[in-house]
Amino acid sequence: MFLNAILKPRSLAGRLTLWYTLVSTFLFTVAIGVIYLLIATVLLNQVDSDLVEDIAEFNDIYRERSIVELWRQLQTEAAADGADQILFRLYTEQGDLLRSTDDGTWDDLEPLENFALTLRADNEPLINGIHLQDHEFPARTIYGTLTDTNGSYIIQIAESLEERADILEIFRLAVLICFPFLILLSLMAAWLMAKTSLSGVQKVTDTAIDISNGALGERVSLTDQGLEIDRLAATFNSMLDKIQLLIRGMREMNDNIAHDLKSPLARIRGIAETTLTGSHDESQYQQLAGSTIEECDRLLHLINTMLDLAETEAGLAASMEVVNLTELIDDACELYQALAVQSDIELGSKVDQDLIIDGNKQFLQRLIGNLLDNAIKYTSAGGKVTIDHKVCGKDVLIRIADTGMGIRQEDLANIFERFYRCDLSRSKPGTGLGLSLALAIAKAHWGNISVQSIVAEGTQFTITLPLRA
Repeated sequence: MFLNAILKPRSLAGRLTLWYTLVSTFLFTVAIGVIYLLIATVLLNQVDSDLVEDIAEFNDIYRERSIVELWRQLQTEAAADGADQILFRLYTEQGDLLRSTDDGTWDDLEPLENFALTLRADNEPLINGIHLQDHEFPARTIYGTLTDTNGSYIIQIAESLEERADILEIFRLAVLICFPFLILLSLMAAWLMAKTSLSGVQKVTDTAIDISNGALGERVSLTDQGLEIDRLAATFNSMLDKIQLLIRGMREMNDNIAHDLKSPLARIRGIAETTLTGSHDESQYQQLAGSTIEECDRLLHLINTMLDLAETEAGLAASMEVVNLTELIDDACELYQALAVQSDIELGSKVDQDLIIDGNKQFLQRLIGNLLDNAIKYTSAGGKVTIDHKVCGKDVLIRIADTGMGIRQEDLANIFERFYRCDLSRSKPGTGLGLSLALAIAKAHWGNISVQSIVAEGTQFTITLPLRA
């Protein structure tokens, strides 16, 4: 269990630390391996380069002095470096051994096959790596040609790579000493980076805990901790704002519902008490029953409207069909014509072409009907209500205008809110849900509603709906 806790930490910071440490350890290992290979290659190339330079130097000595002086020089160098570290051999041009500085240490070093022929063919030094059984370290050997007017010789130099091996051993020892400290530093850096990176997430968590405990006004502070964390905090704050707005709207709606239900229920109760306590004739009882039915109808209308509003906001895509909006407008005008005549209002339609859209016919009827009903209701006798249209690209604009009392500018921003009724409209019957339902229907059809109004001059509602492709 302890091993499992180490290999699979429960916290995200622990997991990030583990993965960062493993990745950095792997990268350290690869980097050290590459550096080791580079150092080994450079040292080997340096040995080869020195051997080639030695061949050139010995060739100059042979030309300037003699083969005898060259051999003395070779013996001196072999004695200075140590017979086990370096070997010199002289061969004839045909490859026969003349002399050697070997004291028995290099007895197992056999000359390369046909090295004389190879040198004559390439005219370049012949370098080869060797591993001798009696030598602890590998060696490097080179064959080169000494040329002069008096004749040519072949010189062989074999040099132990002990010094190169010592340098590589020091490097390996340094790596073994430093590597644990590198892993420890990597672990500490990974933990610090993980904690710093996740501190923004911790702030979001702390804020969520505070909010769950009732502090709905709390927000995550933005402290420039990186684009991702700042976006998370901003999104979280935006979500909290919407939730708080929704909760406030629900509270206001509940208050409005309670207020709107209280009045008709109180009237129904009053009617019932009057019926029970009074002595009335049959006509009065009929009148009281009619009043009760009227109040019940008002409650049912309020409840049905709220249900329609909830259904509309949930989406109407499943019940869409091809609708001729022109026919629907003509039917609505014909339906409300009697009400307009009764109120001495002129109602006219100027929609003279087929407007085909995808929509829910029943809800579109409610949309047009609500706006026409409002226009007639808030227009005085002798006024006018007109409905026309305008096609703009892929959209159609249905404009319903009246010459009624108008809406004050300070009320325009709130008229689509549920149960909102401006002061000028409180004298008329209504629930304050008609425009909310109309806007919800328009948005459910991928459209919108805008309004323009001047007090005492009139109001124009513009419905924007997309035409059928």
